[in-house]
Amino acid sequence: MTLISAAQSPATTSAVVVVRDSAGSTQTNSQPTAATSKTGPVAVAAATVLSLSATATAATTAASKEPSTGKKDFATVAKDARASLDAAYEKIGRTTDMYTTDAEWKTSIAGLDRRALYAIASNQGGQFNEIEQGAAKTSMSKQVDTAMGLDNPAAAANQTSAMSKAEIQFLEGVSDEEKTSFDWAKRRPSAQFGYEILSKRDGQEPENLDSDNPIVKLIKGGLDRLRQTDDSSQQLEDTPQYKQAVQLSEQLKAANTANSSATGGHKLDITA
Repeated sequence: MTLISAAQSPATTSAVVVVRDSAGSTQTNSQPTAATSKTGPVAVAAATVLSLSATATAATTAASKEPSTGKKDFATVAKDARASLDAAYEKIGRTTDMYTTDAEWKTSIAGLDRRALYAIASNQGGQFNEIEQGAAKTSMSKQVDTAMGLDNPAAAANQTSAMSKAEIQFLEGVSDEEKTSFDWAKRRPSAQFGYEILSKRDGQEPENLDSDNPIVKLIKGGLDRLRQTDDSSQQLEDTPQYKQAVQLSEQLKAANTANSSATGGHKLDITA
């Protein structure tokens, strides 16, 4: 279920956005506020960004321990993915281009896990071309579809709340690096939104599957607002919550960039 189609699904609920800051306190806005509001969720961004700076030392320590735990840093994951692709291209006798078949691409990425695919999709280190990035994104999307059971045509035609819950569980299990992306932050609340709608459609009370990620919380609030208004002319991107989410994402991205030298390229956790 996509963000737009989910946002246009009819139902009634109140649009409430709750954002937890780094100290553990909460702010609840029952009415949308402007993106520049001093008391809205964007104000929490300042505390969150400051918290990121305060935890830089701890993150550096955690990153330095990664080799001893056997976990590769993301730069190494990307370097290995590049080497793996090049070796596969040499084996099949061609590089990836617009004429590469699905079978050839599957051969090229055989053995690469989702974290490596995300390194390709996000062009980590600037080592991957647009075709490789697009193919990696397609492969990642297919993984989610498989987890949901959408690769079964009969099941895809009658999506259930269990399928949406499976999507949420899959998304929660991806790498920390992927969870810092805005694409992930958009899909996660969309999956939850679909799960809640489908559960109520079937007469079931949905479980509380809220994320601790502040950007996810804001986007989910935007989806709930659209459901409340039930105005098909409105888009998710038009909601104050979504605009706040974009602003918070940019602030967190800047904080990660500023701290990259101190953390050795290890991205900080953006959950509040």
